[in-house]
Amino acid sequence: MFKRKNARKGLTMLLFLSVVVSVFGSSLCANAAGKEVYRRSYKKYVKQMQKKSKKQLYYAIINASDGKMPVLLITDGIIGTDTGSKTKYSAHADVYSYSDSKVVYITRMQSTGSGYPLLKKGKYIFSGFHHSSQRLMVSGDKGYMDEVDGFGLENTQCHKTSWVVANGKKKDVTKTDISAKKADKLDYYIHAYNKGSNEIKFKKVK
Repeated sequence: MFKRKNARKGLTMLLFLSVVVSVFGSSLCANAAGKEVYRRSYKKYVKQMQKKSKKQLYYAIINASDGKMPVLLITDGIIGTDTGSKTKYSAHADVYSYSDSKVVYITRMQSTGSGYPLLKKGKYIFSGFHHSSQRLMVSGDKGYMDEVDGFGLENTQCHKTSWVVANGKKKDVTKTDISAKKADKLDYYIHAYNKGSNEIKFKKVK
């Protein structure tokens, strides 16, 4: 009797595990297939953009969205390379997403210069200036932007501003006055930099 009960328990557990593997395995495969569709569409798009612009362009495909799906960044300006490698960074890039079976423009991320290459950490893209910084999260055909400004300046009111952006157009803007101390703590770029963010690596469009 004891052996039969153990056998039934073992069989039940095996059936449960097979269902779990089947469900989650299918989900992972579908997710991977979706990402590959995005990547193919992005690579085709950057080649079209380079042909249209007649400039040498560079691109990056990264996970920086609420759904951890890829977004596309395109730039015509490279600010540096790793010694002995072909890795390239940029201080500005146009950000694109994939929605309704097409590539859609979100907005431009712009830093002040070579000292502030675009960063990526978690689901956000970061850009920075001497006295302001921004972070962007993409969701479908929209971007959700947060900005803090005024830190590092004397006798200046600091602000935290948030908005939704699609096709380069802002809406639902909210702006709050904050103290210089809070602005320093909220500095998105420096915070990301100090917490292990990665400089976004761009590839040459061929």
